[in-house]
Amino acid sequence: MAGSWALEDFLLFSPRAYWRLFALENEAVWPVQPLLLAAGALLVLLLSRGWRPSGRWLGPALGAAWLWAGWQFVALRYGTLNWAAPTLAWGLYAQGALLVTLGLSGRLVFERQVRAARARIGLLAAAFLAWPLLAPLDGRSWREAEVFGVAPDPTAAATLALIALAARSRWTALLCVVPALWLAVSGVTLFTMGVWQGWAVLGALAAGLAACAARHR
Repeated sequence: MAGSWALEDFLLFSPRAYWRLFALENEAVWPVQPLLLAAGALLVLLLSRGWRPSGRWLGPALGAAWLWAGWQFVALRYGTLNWAAPTLAWGLYAQGALLVTLGLSGRLVFERQVRAARARIGLLAAAFLAWPLLAPLDGRSWREAEVFGVAPDPTAAATLALIALAARSRWTALLCVVPALWLAVSGVTLFTMGVWQGWAVLGALAAGLAACAARHR
């Protein structure tokens, strides 16, 4: 019908162009991905055994991942397709700076994990280790896989899981805002492109927020 429009009309790029951004980024930073996957697997293993990480190094490490993903992927690569991406990147910069600041100041504290934390550790494992599998499950190349610290979606999902494992403070709720907003925007974008992976993103968002709310209630 004349004058009608759909949400897809506002999307200025195709799924093929979007996924190619991840292939280009993965090629640019290779071979950092195996190192990140190994570090994620080690962190999940240690947490599952009750290890208590220090926020003084985990906060800056997580913050660095946000700063890199915001600048290198969102601003520089995604910005070639979406005019709003460089503006969105400032939210990722703010998240990274806050994590670094809270970590170095000793305000991001993690407690020894107990059996009740297994669901939250499971969410972290999914963000680190299962997220890259979404590309081949969708029939795409491994070159387009999304890895924590390189791509923003698994970085946001892992952050929500880690914040759910942190001790309650006045900062923990604030640290959930940007990851939750990013996953919401990403999920809508994927649905607009007609990509089923949007369900995985929104599922991670719901699980992450539920974990944070249960942990810090």
